[in-house]
Amino acid sequence: MVSLEELVPPNYILRRIDAAVDFSFIRQQVADKYDATWGRPSIDPELTLRLYTLAYLFNLSERGVCRETQMHAGFRWFCRLDFHDPVPDHSTLVKTRQLWGRETFQAVLRHVVAQCIEAGLVDGRKVGVDGTQVQANAAITSLEPLPQPIPLERYIRERLEPEETTEPAAPDPPPSPPPRKAGDPDFHGQRFSNATHRSTTDPDARLYCKGEHQEAKLRYLVHNLVDWKSRVILDTEATRAEGHAEPRAALQMLDATQALPLRHGIDELQADKGYASKAFCAALLERGIRPRVGLPRSQNHPVPIPTWRRSTRDLATYRKRKQKVQEALAHNAVWALQSAQTRRVAERQREICEHLFAEAKQWHGLDRARGRGLGTMQTQAYLTAFVQNLKRLVAWVFRRRPAASAHAWLRADGFAWVPSLGLVQDVRGQAPHRAPSRTSPLDDRLSRAGHDLILAIRWVASFADALG
Repeated sequence: MVSLEELVPPNYILRRIDAAVDFSFIRQQVADKYDATWGRPSIDPELTLRLYTLAYLFNLSERGVCRETQMHAGFRWFCRLDFHDPVPDHSTLVKTRQLWGRETFQAVLRHVVAQCIEAGLVDGRKVGVDGTQVQANAAITSLEPLPQPIPLERYIRERLEPEETTEPAAPDPPPSPPPRKAGDPDFHGQRFSNATHRSTTDPDARLYCKGEHQEAKLRYLVHNLVDWKSRVILDTEATRAEGHAEPRAALQMLDATQALPLRHGIDELQADKGYASKAFCAALLERGIRPRVGLPRSQNHPVPIPTWRRSTRDLATYRKRKQKVQEALAHNAVWALQSAQTRRVAERQREICEHLFAEAKQWHGLDRARGRGLGTMQTQAYLTAFVQNLKRLVAWVFRRRPAASAHAWLRADGFAWVPSLGLVQDVRGQAPHRAPSRTSPLDDRLSRAGHDLILAIRWVASFADALG
């Protein structure tokens, strides 16, 4: 009789994830969201989290992961389902995502980050922050003009009774053509902006582009706070696509990391020129973090500390002056850290965030929003960072040892390492030969070269024995 245990390979990634992570913590995390005395019994929260893990690890939708689990032995083994156990309906995953909310998925991400810290993977002293654009699940044709405010005079004139009106009303302007409605594909000649238009499909999405070379589309911004040494995402934040969203999101993520059990505090933060605002650098220095932020050419110089001839007793003026002094000191501190060597190191380190975003977009579906609304986008960011951290954790726990891998390869081909001779010996007493395989031609050439090397070693050993 065939069992699921026999069908799943021993080195399958789901086996390693199951051995490295304990998913049962989710039961206690969502215990207050279920009532055991009312309604039907719910789906096991651990099963739901495992299905979410499969969906984001293999870039599947809720409907797709349920369909694949129905016929995939590895997915069934990971979800603790037997051949005849029913798979939950995809609508259950959608409703559970809305039921759990942002706090639950944030706790899921923090749980795996805590496991990375406990395993010794995360250092936490040097971190980096960056953001990326995520296309919203809405089309340009869904934009519709916002309702325009009514002038006060017109509002009063419409509210007053006719007998109370003493002056004749001014003639109304000629009627303008009706505005374009959402869904109309003909928007030739229309000018869209976030101040005048809003998407009826996803009101939280905003028109955004990086520069003149890029087309403005409905997008979100996702920001990651990354540990440089391990490439583990400490926190992630999804925001509306606005101009100054990156510094605000970075400060929020830095404050949120205070809840993580880091062995050392954050000493240094790497960021690109998008974070080169004086207020942001001053906020980092207040938190005791050294800002290594790229400066634009127009700002790559020290600035004088502002002074005033007269003191002030006005509290608001005093606060403004103090803020200007702090921002100037912060800018000079960032400028003092700039050098050719540190810039090259910073550029290489900033690429880590770009690589993580590329991985998330190519393999885990972060190139486009799965749902609509800022809350759904935040859930997608949390679960995407969760599966990326799972891959880092599994690679750390089951990191490959070259010597052990080589010995395993030799034993698989029928050879064994002889410590007394320091040579490779054929344990079957036969001449080495290449077993038939279904590998690529490159693998065949490498395997043939390995066998030739073994024969050469044995020939040299025999020749040395003859001379001795």
